[in-house]
Amino acid sequence: MTGKGIDKAVTKIFSNGVEHRECMRHLVKNFQKRFRGEVFEKNLWPASRCYRMTTHERHWNEMHKACPKATNWLLENHKQLWARAKFNTTSKCDYVTNNIAETFNSWIREHKSLPVLDLMDKIRQLIMERFCTRRNLASKLSGFKILPHVMKVLHEKSRSLNYSIHRSGPMVGEVGGVNKDLVPWRFIVDLDNHECTCRGWQLTGLPCVHAIAFIGTRRVLLEDFVHPYYSVQKFIAAYASAVPPMPDKEEWEKVDLGFKLLPPLCYRAAGRPRKRRIVGSEEGGTSSRGKRRCKRCGGFGHLQKTCNEIVHDPDAPPPAPPKRRRTYKPKVVEIIETTEDPSKKRKRTSKPKVIRVTENPEDPCTKKKRKASTKGKQPNKKKKATPTAAEPTAAEPTPAKQYVIHLLPSVFMLV
Repeated sequence: MTGKGIDKAVTKIFSNGVEHRECMRHLVKNFQKRFRGEVFEKNLWPASRCYRMTTHERHWNEMHKACPKATNWLLENHKQLWARAKFNTTSKCDYVTNNIAETFNSWIREHKSLPVLDLMDKIRQLIMERFCTRRNLASKLSGFKILPHVMKVLHEKSRSLNYSIHRSGPMVGEVGGVNKDLVPWRFIVDLDNHECTCRGWQLTGLPCVHAIAFIGTRRVLLEDFVHPYYSVQKFIAAYASAVPPMPDKEEWEKVDLGFKLLPPLCYRAAGRPRKRRIVGSEEGGTSSRGKRRCKRCGGFGHLQKTCNEIVHDPDAPPPAPPKRRRTYKPKVVEIIETTEDPSKKRKRTSKPKVIRVTENPEDPCTKKKRKASTKGKQPNKKKKATPTAAEPTAAEPTPAKQYVIHLLPSVFMLV
């Protein structure tokens, strides 16, 4: 699980058959930029986490049947191992993500802003303290064969295992059951060779749930079937050496390299430098760009409170009620009529005469075309036509309008 910068170096140095794995989380993140769909959400991660090749091929064929272009892109751009079904059983490690490196980055997060030399010295101090703590812990595990934390996990898995067991011999048998989809399954467990046909025992070195269920029917110890990698002796040997302490760099020996190494030219950006990385939405972070998924139907583009889609799940919440239609009120226009000359200054002492016009929106006769803008054009100086007897005058109300005239006393004083 290395980056692109040291990919070739690792392959060149470890040329004795060491496999090169790839982080599945980064693979999925790159994959979703090009291909999306329900078939990939149901089969891509299960194809990576399953231990058996038959299960991996079933998920792979589902994706290839839906979109051959997506599977061809995976074969061309991600040639490293990313599925547990293809992992070697020698390393006893079934990790499909790079969480170990992310844990180390979080460990040194407060010191990442230091210069390179000071950062390396701080990492050395952290490792020195960690080795000392682990050695003190190993000195207290003299009466154990396997690490207590590992045995605690195995004992928790051994609870409520209602499997059917059929013996073929004293150390070989069949373990069967039914999964959550009521599909029956069956595996072969061999205690002598520490093997199970699910491949979980061989890949991790820890007995799987099928082997634990079969071991429970025999008068044997569970810790005898755990790989020596998890033993207390291996733990003591891993932290036996100590990291030597170092004095201050002022006490270091001065060495003439023959040249002077200058620091690179760095241009600091505006604002405070960010120390924490941006957590993606697939890791549980909040993202303002991504589409929101409806919790009721699983679709995109709307929320549960406005969802009206058909859902066949009987336990799903009811659909949202229909929206109410907006009611439009009649338009009211107030017109102020005056008979005085507007060029003269005046002082209003009371309210002028107001004509209130109410338009009926339901009457089609009131709909008129919008007048074109006369901005920048010469005004039309035509004479106004005198109203005839057939045409209604301004004083007479039309069928489309209702005039409510309020005659108020108005007195204007000229200044």
